[in-house]
Amino acid sequence: MSSLPSGPPFRTLQTIEWIRDPVAMIQKYTERYGDPFLANFWAFGPTACTSTPEGIRAIFTAPPAIFASNVGVGAGPLLGEKSIFVLDGASHKRQRALMMPAFHGERMRAYGTLMQDIALSHVNAWRPGHAFRMYDVTQAISLEAIIQAIFGVQAKDRVKLFEETIFAFVRSFTPLIAFFTPLRVELGGLGPWGRFKKAEAQLLHLMMEEIRARRQALDVREDILSLLIAARLEDGSTMTDQELVDELKSLIFAGHETVAIATAWALYFIHREPHIYRRLRAELERLGRTPDPEDLVQLPYLSATCDEALRLHPSVSGVPRKLKQPLSLQGYDLPPGVAVFPSISTAHLNPIVYPDPLRFQPERFLERKYTPFEYLPFGGGGRRCVGAAFALYEMKIVLGSILAQHRLSLAEEQPVRPVTRTFTHAPKGGVKMLYQGRVESENEFIMPFNAQHSM
Repeated sequence: MSSLPSGPPFRTLQTIEWIRDPVAMIQKYTERYGDPFLANFWAFGPTACTSTPEGIRAIFTAPPAIFASNVGVGAGPLLGEKSIFVLDGASHKRQRALMMPAFHGERMRAYGTLMQDIALSHVNAWRPGHAFRMYDVTQAISLEAIIQAIFGVQAKDRVKLFEETIFAFVRSFTPLIAFFTPLRVELGGLGPWGRFKKAEAQLLHLMMEEIRARRQALDVREDILSLLIAARLEDGSTMTDQELVDELKSLIFAGHETVAIATAWALYFIHREPHIYRRLRAELERLGRTPDPEDLVQLPYLSATCDEALRLHPSVSGVPRKLKQPLSLQGYDLPPGVAVFPSISTAHLNPIVYPDPLRFQPERFLERKYTPFEYLPFGGGGRRCVGAAFALYEMKIVLGSILAQHRLSLAEEQPVRPVTRTFTHAPKGGVKMLYQGRVESENEFIMPFNAQHSM
């Protein structure tokens, strides 16, 4: 066997191509060099990229101990060095064991009504003809859900302060400082890195205030921060303040922007395809205007619509890992030090697995069940996202609650394309929509778009 697959030269060019359009970059070099091919990024180093179910299976079923997380180089400052996404080995296993109970399916039910109330509060004040960008709305909903359900912050002024601080923190972490590590120089507090460190310090201050208050509280609370503080392993160990801070930073990223993006994409496709909207409305009609959150998450076509949105536009392109031990991948013996990259985006566009892969077709998920190596929006193996259940739960409740009560339409006819936002891929332009009014009757239908309106 060869030790390394072939791949393109020029690390800087590959990194720029990746920042601009990671899906096109993976597809381009897969066609040229085969699967896997060897990329070389500034943030990750030599990286064997694969999109096939066989290649992804080899990575996800390998012993977890042979991998180190390769996320920390690029995303470490955003997530935190004690984040479950960054840690390896025993430390990763420990953090995962402490976090998993807080995201158990039974625990999610406590947040269903809260998620529904937050979603509807952002829509109920609208009047017919109101124009908006759906991504702005879903981002505001998901962020408020995190602040209340995860941080346990309820007071309106405090929620607003958290929102402003989190927005500043996430937006300050640009692709330049994520992928070109030499640019991480403070320069006296000026420049991209200086702005990021300032935003990080402000968020850290707020987080520590909540952690200290929660540790001193005598009452038992059900927010995820309180559950993480109370979590204990069999040996009695708990999370330190730094571990809590970094896990909260990770949950902001994993549970805020990613859910907002997926929900905005789903609403775009629902309103672009009349038959999908009709079928969803028929399914929702049986539950009434204010459906119980637990009934919503059981709806088959709503679930399939969420799954298809995550297939066609997964929030992240892939899940890099670095080898600590050799790995056999598709005929290559990869040595330690090389990274592997199971590409989520291009795996989801495999025409053998998904015929007509660019078509939005929720029925796919009603007609067959896909393996974890064919459908992997939350990663896989021993590092699958611990918040996957929370994200899907929120997505279904937000979509179902809004569609059960309100009529929306697309404001523009032209297709919406993805745009890279550091590690995620949001709809360009935010999905421009119009509010048409409340749902009044079973037979109401919605205009697919209103090209006359301009934002």
